[in-house]
Amino acid sequence: MSYIVLARKYRPQSFSEVYAQDHVTMILQSAIASGRIAHAYLFTGPRGVGKTSLARIMAKSLNCIEGPTKHPCNICTNCTEITAGVSPDVIEIDGASNTGVDDIRELQKELMYAASGAKFKIYIIDEVHMLSKNAFNALLKTLEEPPENVIFIFATTEPHKVLPTIISRCQRYDFKRIPVEAIVARLRELSEKEDIKVDDESLYLIARKADGGMRDALSLMDQTISYCANDINIEQVRQIFGMIPNQLYFDFMNMIKSHDAQNLIISLHGIFEEGTDLQEFIANMLEFLRLVMLSKLGIQIKDVSQDELPLFAEVGKMFSQNDLLYIMSQLVQTRSDIRMSNNPYLLIEATMIKLSRLDEIDEISNLIASLKQGGWDANAMPAPNATARPANTAYKPIVTNPIPPKPHQEPEPPINKLEATEENIRSNWEMLSGRISKSSRIAGIAFKSARFASLRENAIVVHTDSITHHSSLKSHQERIEQIFGDVFGKNLRLILELQEKEELTRVEIKRKSIEDIKNEVPELKGFIEQTKARLL
Repeated sequence: MSYIVLARKYRPQSFSEVYAQDHVTMILQSAIASGRIAHAYLFTGPRGVGKTSLARIMAKSLNCIEGPTKHPCNICTNCTEITAGVSPDVIEIDGASNTGVDDIRELQKELMYAASGAKFKIYIIDEVHMLSKNAFNALLKTLEEPPENVIFIFATTEPHKVLPTIISRCQRYDFKRIPVEAIVARLRELSEKEDIKVDDESLYLIARKADGGMRDALSLMDQTISYCANDINIEQVRQIFGMIPNQLYFDFMNMIKSHDAQNLIISLHGIFEEGTDLQEFIANMLEFLRLVMLSKLGIQIKDVSQDELPLFAEVGKMFSQNDLLYIMSQLVQTRSDIRMSNNPYLLIEATMIKLSRLDEIDEISNLIASLKQGGWDANAMPAPNATARPANTAYKPIVTNPIPPKPHQEPEPPINKLEATEENIRSNWEMLSGRISKSSRIAGIAFKSARFASLRENAIVVHTDSITHHSSLKSHQERIEQIFGDVFGKNLRLILELQEKEELTRVEIKRKSIEDIKNEVPELKGFIEQTKARLL
């Protein structure tokens, strides 16, 4: 067969051709130059990042006629035999096919014979983690004290499966995933050599799909060339790999922002009718939102071509950071739920409809506060963008018919300044709690449940028996002290002292029902009954 795939044709033949593993290649070259050559090496890392290729380069550097050298000639007999995989002194063993003790014993017998035409006898064992425990144990003594001029190079994608006793006898080098930019640079270089015309967007798409593996990227490039010949464009590449263009995700975000649930679902059906995998769709949309978030945070994006950057910036302007995090959390949850669902399309449709109604979701606490400030007008219609969605994704009761916030809030009426005495503080504790509640309902509840302890010099000492209440008051201390000044006409500090309870009681967190909420908050009961609101 005359054709050689790109992954084999352009396999690295020297240290300089190994991409994005400088932290390994520099150490190995320095060791060769100084003559500090170990008897065993362990190369670990993801698939397709150059572990076996670097093992062969290491073998050539040691056995080259001009070697040991950092720059093997790739011309001498030893170099060419190692490149072709037929060198009698460089034995490559597949760990997955030679897993037993007998295989290791055969290897130990071969160690008795010296190298035939090279300086070192080198054993490269790929996927070494596949060896059985007994095989590893049989190798221990040989690995610790191998015959002179014998070197072992192990390669594995799963180092946690290699016995610690083996790892401790090797010099370990961890290979990392190859960055998208490095893969794009390599693909562009090979395209020029092969006289192939390809746009940057296609190269970036292939590089991202390779997931940090150069071999995967070259295999995908081979597949693309087979379909597109010598002229590759992004539309053809998307068709080959079933990738959805970023423009389509941009359109989805536009429809979410404009609350266009109908067209959102129609577009979703169109994608699935083309055979797009549901999990792949969600994963790609999450990746799109990740890039939007990075753009919004002002972080330089290196995973896409420069022409697509304005697309992410524009989506970032449409949504707040909290909105983006909420959308991402909903997609992550949906992707998890789909695995256990008999009707996955229903789940994704429901999620999209929910996302298209972001502005209609309000925290129940905001609703209660709005009711207490002025009640609810049954004839008032809420404005589309009047309310805000929760900032986090924890469970919150929500209603589907929100109340518009009051446009203006009357200022608090002035009161006569009170003298700062213990009696006045105790008798006006409820009034102080009410004023604090207007700034922070949580702090108001915490202050009301706390106990007045004493009045010291320019300070009010308050005891709390709850860490939560203590933290809430601490975080609002400055505002509380301002309220003290407004009421008592002098600057008073707040001193908080946490009093531990004698016995810790077990607290059971119970999810509230709609009836519980109606009973606890009478102001909300009429609203719930008239609007038929429900918990989601």
